[in-house]
Amino acid sequence: MNGNADNRRDSRFFTGDRSELQEIQSKESLQRFVRHNKKRRRLSRLSYVLIFLVLGTIFVIVCLSVFFKIEHIEVVGLTRYSAVEIINSLDIKLGESLYSVNNAVLSDLSDEFPFISSARLQRKLPDTLVIEVVEDEAAAWCELYGEYFVLSGELRILDRVSEPSLLEGQGLFELRLPEIDSAIVGRRIEFTNESDDEYVTAYLDAVIGSVLYPRITALDLRDKFDLKLICDDLYLVELADGEDLPTKLSATAGVLSQTEAFPEGTPAVIDMADPAVSSAIVSHNADISLDA
Repeated sequence: MNGNADNRRDSRFFTGDRSELQEIQSKESLQRFVRHNKKRRRLSRLSYVLIFLVLGTIFVIVCLSVFFKIEHIEVVGLTRYSAVEIINSLDIKLGESLYSVNNAVLSDLSDEFPFISSARLQRKLPDTLVIEVVEDEAAAWCELYGEYFVLSGELRILDRVSEPSLLEGQGLFELRLPEIDSAIVGRRIEFTNESDDEYVTAYLDAVIGSVLYPRITALDLRDKFDLKLICDDLYLVELADGEDLPTKLSATAGVLSQTEAFPEGTPAVIDMADPAVSSAIVSHNADISLDA
């Protein structure tokens, strides 16, 4: 019915003869047919591609699970722990697929082995699983709640001991910190005030990155406006606030390099509040204490 109406409408506005009108209508029908076939071919190709991808994925999964089994486990990057300790602590079994385990299996490793700051898995085909670990270096120790904790430069707690004498000879400096909210071995210290975390982190980074760092034996960060440190167990350095701290640390190293001004074994108190006008009192009676 609609076709007859279209024909009558076309006939009313078409000035040629009927054969020409039929030819035009045939061409339009052919074009619609061609466009329809093109769409069908595109959909058909897409279906084949999707089927191929699904089958290919299934094939790869089967190959990985069947042909690549864990026969060897290696642990690299260790200095404090043994590979056997690490492997025995993980839920990884020989004979399972290399690709059935992922980094999630390592998520709790730092809780059991605090010096490990991070770990990840690598695969060496056809049969070896490699565990790459990164260990933290101990930088300082501090007293918290009557216990003594070993800290990394990023303030992760690496160990806990009952007496500070057990830490002697390890090259650690004493660190005094503002109020702490949480101290758990294997995790970073949590401060009561977030603002304390910000300045302690910034100042500690500056200290560890300075040329003076190897000589520091104690560092007081309890008050950001009254920073103090002790070098070589002999020299108390009063830094005041942390403004331009890297310059103050470099200036302190320069002052201490003037060995003629600091007789061997003689304590000194150095005022480094303003590096441009620093001064030092060298005396056997000098009080070298962070609480002075």
